[in-house]
Amino acid sequence: MYALKVSINDGAPIVAGADDLAVLNAIINCVGPLGSETKPDAEGQAVDLHLSISGLTARKDDAADEHLRWLSLHPLQVGDTVTVQLIETSAADAPSSGEEAAQRKRDEKEYFEHCKRVYLELKDQYEG
Repeated sequence: MYALKVSINDGAPIVAGADDLAVLNAIINCVGPLGSETKPDAEGQAVDLHLSISGLTARKDDAADEHLRWLSLHPLQVGDTVTVQLIETSAADAPSSGEEAAQRKRDEKEYFEHCKRVYLELKDQYEG
């Protein structure tokens, strides 16, 4: 299987992967006022730096798929070194959490219905 071997500042690596994955990612996020020319928000938002490692299964035989997480919003600091290596392996670390993909689809549908209601309520106020 393909896997991601991720380490932070030469720490012990996390080997993220599974035999039934269709998506695997390591994402570094830098959010907030990142430069001197960035317009500050009203609340004085701080910079948020973090790393996430996750994946999505695509299981055979109609088995329920999951969104898996090996690392969720791990805080980073300026100067941290994150190393990501794409490897092939027969063994990976177990994910720290998982969530049934169908539940996320239901949540997404509920969110869509909420947005649609708000749009219809405010449409006349903001459109033409």
